[in-house]
Order: sequence, then C-alpha cells, then structure tokens
Amino acid sequence: MERITDFHHCLSGSISRNFVDKIVRSVLNHPDDFKMLYSLITTSETKISWRAAWACEKLCKERPEWFIPLYNELSESAQSCQHEGTKRLLLSIIYHLPIPEKLPICLLDFCIEKMLDPEESIAVQSLCIKIAFEIACQQPDLLYELKLYLENTNTEYYSTAVKSTVRIILKKISQMKSEKKDRICSQKN
Repeated sequence: MERITDFHHCLSGSISRNFVDKIVRSVLNHPDDFKMLYSLITTSETKISWRAAWACEKLCKERPEWFIPLYNELSESAQSCQHEGTKRLLLSIIYHLPIPEKLPICLLDFCIEKMLDPEESIAVQSLCIKIAFEIACQQPDLLYELKLYLENTNTEYYSTAVKSTVRIILKKISQMKSEKKDRICSQKN
C-alpha cells in the first residue's frame, strides 16, 4: 500500500470516496500520519478542511480511541464551524465517541440551540438531537429537560428525518422508565 504523506496536496485535487478510503487506509497503516491529517480540519481552506474531516470521520469508525483525547477540541471546532459539511462531519465524529466524564455542557447548549434551527442542515439538526440525548443520559435532570423541550416543539414544519429523530429519542426516553438507563443511552442510532 502506497503511503500518503502530503495530505494537503491530495485533498486539494479531484477527490472521490475511493480516494478518501485510500487516505484512510494509509493512515491506518501509518498511525503517525494521523496528526498531519487531523490538523487539516482546522485549515482556513474550506475544501481541504471539509475533506480532511471526511477522512477523519471514516477513521473515527475504525479507531475511535485516536479521537477520544480530542473530544473538547472537536466540540469547539464543531461549534465555531461555518461550513455545513464540515460541521456535520465533526458532529458525526463526536457522536461516535463516548461522552467524557466531565459533561460537555457547552456542547449540550450548542446542540439544543441547533437541533431545531431551520437554518441548519437536516443532518446537523438530527446529529444535534442525538448528541444532546447522549449527553443528557448522563444526568437525569438534563434528560427531563430535553424530553420537555422535544415534546413541546411543533415539528410540523421540519423534515421527515428530524421528525423521525425526535420520535426515536422521545421513545428512548420513555423506555428508560422501564429499562436500565445505561443500556438505552449506549444504543446509538
């Protein structure tokens, strides 16, 4: 397998899913290269940042342990990100990571603010609902607040995907009364 080291150059040209997979395989074979790829997520070049986040999202599914120490940094990047695609990918990475012991309240506030914001993409809204649920599962009072917020939201004008995510999360919250909290909270959609 060819080792890719000039990620900036590779991500700036024509790119496809297969090429991103090739970058991911290269980093999996050469873990020392991860920091180089990850650092491109915060570049000011939107195209490079988005593509680096795409590769990192795929890497996160293979090696989540590489991203766990970066949770707060990823959270801050997602909250300040202006590009919808990159924001979605950063939130997807966060969603696949365990919630830190010290609850990320700023991320929870961000997710509550954005989960039903019509200015956000459907994917960002749905991920924000899911992440808010995962965080709230760690604290019963937060879970109750999230439940009230979702129950009192008129989702009539939202996409089918957002409505479905709201229904699924409300169902999970309701099930928590009869089942163990930890088991429900750890089931990712």
